[in-house]
This record gives sequence, C-alpha cells and structure tokens, in this order.
Amino acid sequence: MKVAIYSPYLDTFGGGEKYMMTIAEVLSSDNEVEILLDKHLLGLGADYLKQELSQRFDLNLKKTNFIKSPLGAGSNILDRTFFLRKYDLLFYLTDGSIFYPTAGKNVLHIQSPLVGQPAKSVWGKLKLKGWNLIIYNSNFTKINAERNWPTKSMVIYPPVDVEKIKPKNKKKYILSVGRFFGYLKDKKQDILIKTFRELYEEGKTNEWSLHLAGAASEGDQAYLKDLKKSAQGLPIFFYPNINHDKLIRLYGESSIYWHASGFKEDDPAKMEHFGISTVEAMAAGCVPIVINRGGQAETVQDGKNGLLWNSLEDMKKLTVSLISDQLLMNKLSKGCRLTSQRFSKAKFEKEIIKLVKMDNEFI
Repeated sequence: MKVAIYSPYLDTFGGGEKYMMTIAEVLSSDNEVEILLDKHLLGLGADYLKQELSQRFDLNLKKTNFIKSPLGAGSNILDRTFFLRKYDLLFYLTDGSIFYPTAGKNVLHIQSPLVGQPAKSVWGKLKLKGWNLIIYNSNFTKINAERNWPTKSMVIYPPVDVEKIKPKNKKKYILSVGRFFGYLKDKKQDILIKTFRELYEEGKTNEWSLHLAGAASEGDQAYLKDLKKSAQGLPIFFYPNINHDKLIRLYGESSIYWHASGFKEDDPAKMEHFGISTVEAMAAGCVPIVINRGGQAETVQDGKNGLLWNSLEDMKKLTVSLISDQLLMNKLSKGCRLTSQRFSKAKFEKEIIKLVKMDNEFI
C-alpha cells in the first residue's frame, strides 16, 4: 500500500508532528510511506527534517521518503488532484483548512477544537465529503470540535513514550514541561512561578525547587527572560530546549508535576487538548497536580492517580497536602504509573494498524 502523510508544520516539532511521524514509522514497516513537503518545508530541506524529526521524537523514519508535493499555500488544485491519486491512503494534520482529497482513502487528524471551514460554507462541506474519517487526539477535542467537522470520527490517543520513562531516585522537585511560547503564554509558566513564590515565602516549600522545561525558539527569548527575572531569588531552574535524555531523567527525578494550561481561559482551543507531558510525568511516577480543564480531566482521576485543581488556592493546598503525606504520594505515584500505560506507543501502533485494516467500515 502506498501511504502519504502531510503535516504543514513539521518544523515546529510539536505533539501533532510526533503523532503524524509515529504513524509514518508504524506504517513504513509494511508499506511505502511518503512524507509530503510543501514549498515552505521543502525550503528547510528534506534531509534536515527527516533527521531532526527522527532525533527529537526518537523515531525510526529510515524507510520513509520525504518528497516535494503540490500542497500548501499557492499550490495548484489540478496538480494536487492528480498528484494525490497515486496514493492508497492519505493522512493530513489539518490546521483548520482542508482541500478536496483524491487518494483512495483519506483521513484528517485534528489536534485541537478547531472551528474550521466545513460547517460554515457549502464549499467547505463539499471538501469535507472527500474525507472518509477524522481522528481526534482526545474526547475533549472531539466534543468541542465535531460540530464544526460533521463527518465520521473516532479518538486515538497520542503515543507517549511511557516504556522509556521510568522513576528514578526521587528528589524534592516540582516539574512543569511546556513550550516557553512568548506570544500566547499558553503554558502559564508565569502563574506557576507566582504560585511557587507564594508557597516558598510562606515557608511551605523550603526544601523544594521548581523546574521548568520546554522548547524555546528565537521569538520566545523575551518571554523566557521575563520569566527568569520574576524567578530571581527562588530555587527555580529553567531548561529551554532540553534534550530528550535529560528530560527523561528530569521526569524520573521529579516528585510532583504542575500544569496550568487553560487557567482563566474560556476558549477550549486555549486549554490543554490532551496533555502528553502530563502522561510522561505519570509514567515516571511524578504525581500530577493539574488544572481540572481540557484533556487533563481525561487522564487524571482525582485522588487515584493525581490531583485536580480549580483555583490557584486549591493548587497550593493540594501541593502542601501532598508534600506532607508520603503515603498519599506513594499511592498516587503508583496509580499514575499504571494509568500511563493506557497511552503507550505500543497501544497507539495497534490502533493505527486496526484503523488501516478497517476496510469497508472505514468508508
């Protein structure tokens, strides 16, 4: 079978890109898989993208081919139509826009509660008819997006490297992982620093430290600088662009995981849609204390494998209670490790292979 995979933002190296490239790895073992590059991605270099995606996501993409394609901004409709006909199966990570696909079978992947085109225009609805299926990364995303994307759909949770992430000798670390995105500030690192300062100055986390890790591009440096300034005088450590091995070690050594994406937000698109970093922390036995919004409530069961909060005051109280109760810490740590296995890469592989073999049910 000949398979095409297109993600217009491969160079952002985010969760959606990991999702799509894992599909590529899974299917390339028994099929011919081609990663389609539009004009922008081609300009970055096929070899560069293949190498970076393989290393950053720890994937084997040797059997895949990264090729030029008539997709993306400025592409020709006729060229695209004839080009895609040679594929038996197409996967496309949509950013909210779609085109009419002409592969044998066509699958959209949606990572966030996109408003999108289909429900808003006749042309949008017509283009959507060409897609056989939508796969969502969580029930939260599906519930908040499907009214705008009226077609057959299912949920396949993202692949998380839970097999490679293990508990280590635990330290008094509170960890949070998320891009230092200066434009949107969507990971709320500023809120976490403020909350930690309050706890520290109240004498409740004197032996503890806060560790903030994540990607940081050139455009994020001003925000990162502001965060470091606000953290002065506190045991707060920053890990911009931390490599994979060091991040796994940090997960293993940390005891508590904080996450605040979606705090004071009403737009579902600004909440955590699934929370890969939370599940990664859980695999390491790092107990999540996370906001009770978005996809977090799907993975964290309050009091069983972590703790959910609705206000910053809740977050502070739950943190203090966990720090002072080792039995509770041990119980939740064990629970979150067990839960993390539901989101393993092995399970993802089975779901993708099952999807491809659905045949008539697929249409």
